[in-house]
Amino acid sequence: MRGTRKSSLVALLVAAVVLLSAGAAAAVSGGGYEPDQMNCSVDESAWSTPPNFVPTGCHDFAATLESGGMHNGDPNSNNTRFAEFGIDQSPNNSPNPSFGAVFNIGDPGTPDSPHAGCLAANTDGTGGGTGVGCGNNPNGAGFSATYDYYAVYCPATAPLPLNSIPIPDGVPALKNCAPGQTIGPNKLTPDTGSQSKLDQIATQGLLFYMGANDGLDNGEHDGFRPTFAPGAQNGPSDGGAVLLDLTPQNAHNTPTPTNPEGLANGSFGACADGICFGAATQQTTVYQGCGADNNPADGACSASTPQNDNVYQNNAPASTQESPNCSGGGPDGETPCLTNDKSPTTTKPGSSNPGGPDAYRQQTPHNMNMEPGVQTFQDPDPNRSPVAPFGTPGIYVGTCGVFVNDSGGAGSPGITGQNPGYLGGVSNC
Repeated sequence: MRGTRKSSLVALLVAAVVLLSAGAAAAVSGGGYEPDQMNCSVDESAWSTPPNFVPTGCHDFAATLESGGMHNGDPNSNNTRFAEFGIDQSPNNSPNPSFGAVFNIGDPGTPDSPHAGCLAANTDGTGGGTGVGCGNNPNGAGFSATYDYYAVYCPATAPLPLNSIPIPDGVPALKNCAPGQTIGPNKLTPDTGSQSKLDQIATQGLLFYMGANDGLDNGEHDGFRPTFAPGAQNGPSDGGAVLLDLTPQNAHNTPTPTNPEGLANGSFGACADGICFGAATQQTTVYQGCGADNNPADGACSASTPQNDNVYQNNAPASTQESPNCSGGGPDGETPCLTNDKSPTTTKPGSSNPGGPDAYRQQTPHNMNMEPGVQTFQDPDPNRSPVAPFGTPGIYVGTCGVFVNDSGGAGSPGITGQNPGYLGGVSNC
């Protein structure tokens, strides 16, 4: 279990930008990031996850190169992955020795150090996905590999009294592996098949995705329990991703304010502790409310709930009504989620929840969009924990015009308290 206040992912996102060297990143509620792109289900970041449990194939960091099928600016879940790399999710172990300041990484030798993962490439698609990891496909040409440097590190350091060296937590330190530390295989599997799906690139384009979440922050788990809010589960609360794509199939589309061009696009953004920012070259769905595609437990949209809305308008129910102390960091974080709605959370999968975070999600439009341009906004996800004493201003500048909403929300004031709305542009984007 982790605390109700989560560490910022600024350091992580800066590292992502450096790795890509193209200045692009996106977030859990910031565009491009999806649990299935990380090979994870929506409940694998729950604070109640048992210690030492690592779900098969789930990654805290992932990079893929895949066919470029897109839906609302996000990768299609059935895209063919030609190459992928992943760092396995860290388990939910607290306290765990770590180093860093705002962002912490588990010390080498500890369970929460990012020590294992996988890499694969295949002309016919890797076959990777949720519950699988990077996958392996003997029908195409390529390879699949898994690694865990603890296979060498743990026995090499076992004779050394590393744990008895008095090094304060927060300072980098080598540790002895715990007894019974799970060590994955170091294995390379060549694939020599002749099948290929590379011709899909001509018709479906090519997409590069790189994502990370706050599980890298010393194994942090900050999602709601399935028994508390099954419909609101959406993976980790904080994260980042990079999304760049070439989509020749869209090059002939007529330009619009929401999709000014279709050949080459990118999106980036971040959400950490309820504070979000982002930029995109096309309309991108950064969070799904009612009828969420990735969570069958979420209820269907009502007739009065809009299908689409823009995140920068800062009018999602969770960002305007939910207690600012609500979070998925543990039982003390979940209780405030009912402050504004005392009815019990007894949702069954597929049914409507009378209150709590599930109700907030079911009152949120199906597509919460980031529009072409740059924007800041409050996280529309009920699984959030705002850390600032004021609401993040909703500011947008792009093809839809200029918009400002600094009225605050969810019990927190704005910086200026003003909400002039559109200062010019297309208000129905």
